[in-house]
Amino acid sequence: LDLQARLYGLETSTRNERVERAIELADIGDAIDDWVRTYSGGMKRRLDVAASLIHDPEVLFLDEPTAGLDPVSRVRVWEEVRRLNEAHGVTVFLTTQYLEEADALAHRVGIIDRGRIVQEGKPADLKRTVGADVIIVELLDELERAARIVRALPRVDEVTVGSRGLTISTANGAALVAQVAVALSENGVAAESLTVRTPSLDDVFLRATGHRLANEESQ
Repeated sequence: LDLQARLYGLETSTRNERVERAIELADIGDAIDDWVRTYSGGMKRRLDVAASLIHDPEVLFLDEPTAGLDPVSRVRVWEEVRRLNEAHGVTVFLTTQYLEEADALAHRVGIIDRGRIVQEGKPADLKRTVGADVIIVELLDELERAARIVRALPRVDEVTVGSRGLTISTANGAALVAQVAVALSENGVAAESLTVRTPSLDDVFLRATGHRLANEESQ
């Protein structure tokens, strides 16, 4: 932390004050005297964030700050990012492949596909473009035929074909899900599962790009 402050050319009195503040911000307790190589992934990320704030930036760019972290460490980094924005007034540009992370942290989200922004807006507004409810149908094959069958049903707003099934947008998922199951069964299409839920940013991404994120498809 002191090296980072020196690299930014801070004077001694200012440097000492900023380092003490960064130590508090990193929130790693007595481990501040340990070798960094002994830190957990979450501790290293918080230390990185604290070091990046040594010079009091107005804007902070974070490139996938939680990639590879366990769920507990990821949540702690989320809390730190929120605190930077809310308590310190730092504008944060954050890139992530975890859409739930974007939903939890961002005031505005830009969805990028093949290097271009294909959709942008507030998370709640983006999710409303999908519909009130979403029905997820997991299928092993015959995706296009299943999509044609479902599109013929009443109260279906939109059907998106993914790599592992269908995403159906509707105003009332609970009322429609049984009709979807019956229609597919009567036409000889075997569904692995049907799930009703409210829209997520993953549904927005699928609708905007025609595919889910690569890291999710590989899981």
